[in-house]
Amino acid sequence: MRLFMTKLFNTIICVCWLALLSSQDTEMDLKKAFVYEMKPSIDEIKIDGKVEEQTWKRAQIGTDFWQKVPFFEQGADPRTEVMLSYDDKFLYVAAICYQKEAIVSTSLKRDQYWDNDGIAVILDPLNTRTYSILFGTSAVGVQWDAERSQTSDINSDWSNKWYVETQVTEEYWSAEFAIPLRILRYNPERQEWGLNFVRNIQYCNEYHNWTAVPEGFWPPNAAFAGTLKWQEAPEKQRGNYNLIPYVVGAVVKEKNENTRLDYDVGLDAKVSLSSSLNLDLTVNPDFSQVEVDELVTNLTRFSIFLPERRNFFLENADIFGGFGNGSTRPFFSRRIGLDKNLQPIPILFGARLTGNITPKTRIGAMNVHSRTTDLSPGQNQTALAVNQQIGRSFIQGMFVNRQAFDKSSAIEGDYGRNASIEGLYASDDGKWAVWAGGHLSMKPEIEDKAMFYNTGLQFTNTNWEVLTDFNFVQQNYFADLGFVNRRDNYDAERDTLIRVGYNSSYTSIDYKTRPRTGPFASHRFGVENLLVYNPDWSFNERYNRFRYFLSFRNTAEFKIRFNLNETELLFPFSFTGDEPLPSGRYNTADINIEYESDERKPFSYELSLQTGGFYNGNLTQIEGSVNYRVQPWGNFSVGYQWNDITFPDPYGSTLITALLSKVEIGFSKNLLWTTLVQYVDQSDFVGLNSRLQWRFLPMSDIFLVYVDNYDVLNPMNLGKELSSNNRALILKASLWF
Repeated sequence: MRLFMTKLFNTIICVCWLALLSSQDTEMDLKKAFVYEMKPSIDEIKIDGKVEEQTWKRAQIGTDFWQKVPFFEQGADPRTEVMLSYDDKFLYVAAICYQKEAIVSTSLKRDQYWDNDGIAVILDPLNTRTYSILFGTSAVGVQWDAERSQTSDINSDWSNKWYVETQVTEEYWSAEFAIPLRILRYNPERQEWGLNFVRNIQYCNEYHNWTAVPEGFWPPNAAFAGTLKWQEAPEKQRGNYNLIPYVVGAVVKEKNENTRLDYDVGLDAKVSLSSSLNLDLTVNPDFSQVEVDELVTNLTRFSIFLPERRNFFLENADIFGGFGNGSTRPFFSRRIGLDKNLQPIPILFGARLTGNITPKTRIGAMNVHSRTTDLSPGQNQTALAVNQQIGRSFIQGMFVNRQAFDKSSAIEGDYGRNASIEGLYASDDGKWAVWAGGHLSMKPEIEDKAMFYNTGLQFTNTNWEVLTDFNFVQQNYFADLGFVNRRDNYDAERDTLIRVGYNSSYTSIDYKTRPRTGPFASHRFGVENLLVYNPDWSFNERYNRFRYFLSFRNTAEFKIRFNLNETELLFPFSFTGDEPLPSGRYNTADINIEYESDERKPFSYELSLQTGGFYNGNLTQIEGSVNYRVQPWGNFSVGYQWNDITFPDPYGSTLITALLSKVEIGFSKNLLWTTLVQYVDQSDFVGLNSRLQWRFLPMSDIFLVYVDNYDVLNPMNLGKELSSNNRALILKASLWF
């Protein structure tokens, strides 16, 4: 049966390749077909959402949007009208969004955009067709800003200071934006920018965009922007800098220690060296206000990847983080501020220079110095990167260095260095992408097997999405400031990590169709294949996956996956704490079913079930969450995960559970209260994080944060009790000026 399924899988892949190569898309030159000619303002524009100024009455109206979801079609309804203007300080945007149905607003929290009725402007100031910056608002005036590049998805954690207001009438809702030119990176000699808009309409589950973005792509992709023509190119902004000082005080009680009072001050700064080059500085940064990570249960043999949330590392983050791939990255900023045991250590200071030195050349230079602690010496961390664009393609290189320090002297032999070079070819129509890269790590006394290579290709059109990716990771490839998955294998019998390089290939093929009528919005059929080999090309792991995703017009989704897994376990490993599973070959099959209800409703839920083989045993995972929304000010959710792992004797069995509860209350757009309670018994952790945020001025905040974390103890294996690990009440104020 397994041999038959494997042959069937390979046959499906061949048929899919032949089908996609024969498919055709109708193309148009969006830069010429969608042109907005912008005039300067003739009166003062008051940002109140009313769109009443004379400037708007004489402005060109951008309309006749295209429907993007549920299917690609000209003549989107209801109608949207957009207008743009400018003066010597601001780029102004106005939008009138006709809509007679009820407005859906799921949250008053900043950057919660896609699940609300809203509109966003997409700008490509350097007209690169590879990088865009997005400014959006919900119908009730909640801001969203983000970045997107070829090497990273939408980064909604990036934020800056700009202004927007909205108003709602019986026939439409409208918005006015004022975006300071000084926060945009542009060329003062260029009169043409990339431009697009995307509008969300939740009652009918539709997305509209200004240009005819092909069906297989998403509007934030700068490759499919139209043209914004300035009557006069904006002048270079001078004296552009922002200072963000902060002061923080905390009452802290850590395990087995007396309660103490802590206080600190620090400073962040943003300095625009040119209209396209930005310098970020930080002195004694504090990240206590950053939203806490939601912990996850890890049922793999390897570590997991959590996103960066700290503001200092976010702008132009792709210039450093866009090397490698999801499983192996030579640079991952979350490693900065952690010691070798992944425990947090204070950062003394840091500087980041990022942006364009020419219209086609982006650079990044970063240096961060961490403080010496009782457990770790001081660390100096440096990254240098350059990206040279060639059309929509590019070649890029990076050098990373971590050096340990004792006071002011470098510690000889305690360093880690990485060098990378990569290239990507992207076709002008956005359908094809081919990439390759080579990466070297440098460590004391390690001279060989220290490379990582990656290559791959991607094809996307109206119906097909195909990705093939190859990785070759040698056993001595280290990334002290990066992320390397799969290389470190835990040997449970010897209680040690053993480095083993690997070679892998991953292929996924998806076919998507969108019915014009009926209750279904889309059908998505897909296959996946992962092959992993040891350095000598002996077998290590394989999985084949068949999947079907069904999207309903009411936003509900149904997903089913059938997986065939084969693993050659190199070293004994235990998931239960009992006798480790022996090394050897394991063959399993499992099925996963998920359902998500209509998220527009006040009450929504998600359910999933996975059951089947797990090494030489069985795994049943049940996961569910419910959310209740009081529009627009409140979200109340709770989620639970239940994992029952059963192995034959003597390998034991275990039950792993996790509970997460989250409450978000918006007293107004500028006063938000978020509370997260987590219990994950795999890590013996119970945590409470409650954060009150008052935005008293744009980008200026006062935070009151309460943290209460517990260790879960098992006294004499008779039961469980909680022991306080860390408790703190933190007050932080920051002012952006």
